[in-house]
Amino acid sequence: NDVYNYSNLTSLMTPFEELGSESTFCCTRDTLREQYESEYKELEYYHLNELYVQDQQPPLPYFYSLWKTSVLLPRLYTPCEHKVMINLLNTFHQLCKSNNITYMICDGTLLGSYRNHDILPYDDDLDVLVSEYDRLRLLKIKDSISDDQRSWTMFSRGKNSLAKFYFRELKKAGRTKWKWPFIDIFGFQENSTHIWFEAPVDKKYIYPLVLRPIASQWLWSPRSIFGYYQSLQKRYELYSESPSFDQTCLQQRYSHRFEEERHKFTAVNCSQLHNIYPYIRRTCNETKCFEHLMINENTTMYSLNMDKDAYAHL
Repeated sequence: NDVYNYSNLTSLMTPFEELGSESTFCCTRDTLREQYESEYKELEYYHLNELYVQDQQPPLPYFYSLWKTSVLLPRLYTPCEHKVMINLLNTFHQLCKSNNITYMICDGTLLGSYRNHDILPYDDDLDVLVSEYDRLRLLKIKDSISDDQRSWTMFSRGKNSLAKFYFRELKKAGRTKWKWPFIDIFGFQENSTHIWFEAPVDKKYIYPLVLRPIASQWLWSPRSIFGYYQSLQKRYELYSESPSFDQTCLQQRYSHRFEEERHKFTAVNCSQLHNIYPYIRRTCNETKCFEHLMINENTTMYSLNMDKDAYAHL
């Protein structure tokens, strides 16, 4: 019976020439074409709605060949640039793991995991939170390793609770001293009950941290994304109209690639993007919640069984 769950999805693929195949230091047009051809074989006989379990942190399927871009909120990076961003997140994750540093994704990066299991297509930077103590520790770790022993570096203007983390091989972001793409590392303060960076957030929404997917990576995230964003409602005024921050998708004016305003501020109903950018649909029963990655409104690429604890509001 299982044979009926297999589908040929190759008709949904975007022609290779339309994908944007500029090379970066860790990705070339040739390697991208090889991946495209290998994805064709996978999509020719694809097992739809495969069930994965969050606790096992499985590598989730990811297809550049299915990328599209929306005229409403255009994609801000190419497949090779996306590969750099994923590589950068993985490098940061491993650095924190080996130095016993606790981090969590935040802001647009957290929203991307919640909405798309990916970096938001219409966002062009990456955001993580660490304690201010650990932010300063990361800068010391950087200074303790010589440049030729690491692919990455960090830039910080000093004690301003922000640092940039990026690969040394990349091109400069506009006319700045750092390079793009980068991770913004924000330092938070804390007491026994709350952390605060932009606004106070109760630690019950943060800890214990959970691993959440972004493309093929699993990254640490606040336990309850809903509780986290609810706490930041004063800053994210658009989310305060509704408990669902799935409804309004935004493109900010600011370009991190060029470190200047380049875009028109745009707000659209997220459902207008559903047939362009893969998105997450959620269902819960008495004991579990599932995040279904929808490639369009009718096709479920996979389902991820999540800890219901994070969905107490549903």
